[in-house]
Order: sequence, then C-alpha cells, then structure tokens
Amino acid sequence: MPLLYFLVYNILFIPCFFILVQIACLFNNKVRRGVKGRKGLFTRLQSSLAVKAENEKRVWLHISSMGEFEQSRPIIDEIRKRMPDTQIILSLFSPSAYDNIRIEDKKIFISYLPMDSYLDTKKFIRIIAPDVALTVRHDIWPNFQWQLKRLKIPALLVDGSITDKRKNLYSFFRNPIRSVMETYSWILTVSQESSERFEKIYSDKSRIQYTGDTRYDRVYQRSRDNSRIEFLQQSGFFDRENTFVAGSTWPSDEKILYPALLKMMTQNNNFKLIIAPHEPSVDHVQAIENFFAKNQLAVERLSRLKSGEPWSFRALVIDKIGLLANLYSLGRLAFVGGGFGPGVHNVLEPAAHGCAVFFGPRYNVSVEPQLLIDSNGACSIASENEADDILKLLIIDPARLKTMGDEAQKFILDNMGASTRIVDIVEQYLKSH
Repeated sequence: MPLLYFLVYNILFIPCFFILVQIACLFNNKVRRGVKGRKGLFTRLQSSLAVKAENEKRVWLHISSMGEFEQSRPIIDEIRKRMPDTQIILSLFSPSAYDNIRIEDKKIFISYLPMDSYLDTKKFIRIIAPDVALTVRHDIWPNFQWQLKRLKIPALLVDGSITDKRKNLYSFFRNPIRSVMETYSWILTVSQESSERFEKIYSDKSRIQYTGDTRYDRVYQRSRDNSRIEFLQQSGFFDRENTFVAGSTWPSDEKILYPALLKMMTQNNNFKLIIAPHEPSVDHVQAIENFFAKNQLAVERLSRLKSGEPWSFRALVIDKIGLLANLYSLGRLAFVGGGFGPGVHNVLEPAAHGCAVFFGPRYNVSVEPQLLIDSNGACSIASENEADDILKLLIIDPARLKTMGDEAQKFILDNMGASTRIVDIVEQYLKSH
C-alpha cells in the first residue's frame, strides 16, 4: 500500500471518525447500540474462534446491513451445501442487522465488525484466521483490506457495482481508492458496465469478472417459500386473477393510486386489494383504513385477522414488516411504491412471483426497473389515468397481464446463478490453501 495513504488514513481519518462516533452516540440511538454491542467483542471472538482445527477451512463474509445480508444468503447456502464443514464468519456493521439476524447453525458465527483501526483489524483477522474473505457490495474498510493483503489472504469483492453517483466519486479519489481495491484477488461484478468501470481503479483486468447479482438468486429463493403467509394462501380468499398487491407505498404513491383503485373496486365486486405501506406506522395504517372505510369499502388489518373465521373485507392493510416479498404471490398485478417519492423500491420481488409490475416515474435509482421494462415485464406510470389504464387490464385483458408476469419471472430466471459462480471461485481457493 502507498505509505502516504496509510498514514493519512490512520493518523487523520480514523481518530476523527472515532470522535464523530462518540459524539453521535449522544444523539443517535442506532449508533449508540452499535458501540455498546461491540463491547467485549474480542473476548467473544477469542472464546468461540481462537482454536482452529488443523484441517478446518474458514470463510469470512462481511456485510453492512440487512440488504447485504439478503444478498449474501444464497452464497452462504451454497457454501453450506457444498462444503458443510467450512466455518463461516459473518461480520456486519449495522446494529439493526445484528439485532435481527437469526441463524441457528453452529457453522455460522455472527459478529460485529470492529472499528477499522490498525490494531483492531490486525487482532480481528488473527483471531478469525480466514482462508478467504468476501466483501458484499460497498462496505469496504481500508485497514482490513491492507491487512488481508499483507497476510496473503485471498479477498473477493462480490456483487460489486459502481453506480453513476459513485463513478464520479471514484474518479476524483482514484489513486487512494485504487490502493484499497488492489488488495482484492477478484472483483466480481453485477454487470458488464460495472466491470468496465472497475477497470479504471483495478489494474488486473483478467481478475474482474461479471458473475451477476445474487439478489436474483435470493428473490427466487424467497418466492419458493411462502410459509410465512400460509394461512392467507390456504384460506382460498384471494383469487390471484382478481387480487392486486401494492407494496412499499408512500402517501405520494397512494395519492395517485387510490382514485384508480376505487374505480376498480366499484366496477368489480370480486376485486381485492392488499396494501403494504413502506412505513406501517400507526398513523399511516389508520389513514389507509379511514380512506377505504370513508368510501364504503370493507377494510381489515392483517394483525386482526383470525384464521377459521369468515372474511368479508375488500382491502387488507399489512401492519407487519417482513412479509411483502411473500405477499406478492397472492396477486397477478403488483404496484411497487416509491416512484412518486424518494425512488422506486424492490421490483425484483413481485417479478419472482410472476406478477406484472408497475411503478411511478422515479425509477432510475437502480437499474432493475429499466431492465424489467425492457424485458416487457413492467411499465411505469406518471398519472392517475395511467394507473387506471393498468388496473383495467385485470378485467379487459387478463391474458396480457399473464404474459407480462411470465416475462417478469423469466427475467429473474435468466439472471440467476451468481451465487454458484461466486462459490466456484471460493471453493478453488479453499482447495488450494
């Protein structure tokens, strides 16, 4: 590593970062939880991982938050399937992820990532003793990477991508970023475009490989297991051809969507709505209920449903989190929220269930919505009238929606396989070391 970057990072950046974290603890509960959770970290690591069997192989996989955890699940599952005796150390940065991840598997050890100081990184890597290290997406810490390079431990960046926003940042800080990126043995990217962008900050083009995005593997995995909503499926209440799912909606989305929904629900007595707001706060859920009740449409909350009792509502409001990826299986047509607000959310989840998908005009926050449009599995709307036109297809042209849904699901299937390709490389390293 260039000595200048190492000194600047450790003498200037890390002390300033530490001070900022301590100040943030006074005002931010999430930061405070993260600092508290890291107390006694090395004692826990020492008691659980200090003894490494002679032939034991270890994979260190680092993620930032729950989003990266979901992306890493297919990789973890593939490693466990192929190499069941391999110990996986899953480190993470976010306290929200640490508090919510539950894995009952002795071969998977979950830990906070310590602060990226020179001494802490050296101690952490010495204790966990990985044979290969993986970073998922963007949570890259220089001292950890420099230590891995110094110790000659293979490091892989997986699901690597450089967005338009990051491209400008990487161009401006090209040299210091290159000094960190060069520590990776492989850069495994989500697209050919990202591969080309990484070539500007990573010298060995032969070790930049387009392996695909593990999110496709993960959404397909989740679409095959709908046990969390089994009682809704088995009720027989939801006819998929007449059920519409609106997921991750914001009030700005609902303002456009609701008038069209009212028309559809008035014209078709069999039509049912499932709406899962992005933030299922008490106030937001109550506002949704009030809207439909005011328009003489029976509405119910998921938390109040009782299996075995007759249901007569037209609209079901989801007031729990973590179910949306499965709820899309109940409908043929799905709206993904955020497109009339901060940017559209996950469009892959409904596509994995074979839903025709539509969303608002702000969908350039990620590449998947445009790719789904190009595959004829989705469309964008910009007005209430356009929402009305899409919903009418449930009545006048259900075959078209079925075709769109098939194309959306095909888009998912065509992009699967990244986790297999990534673990192929991991397995080669483990066999050679």
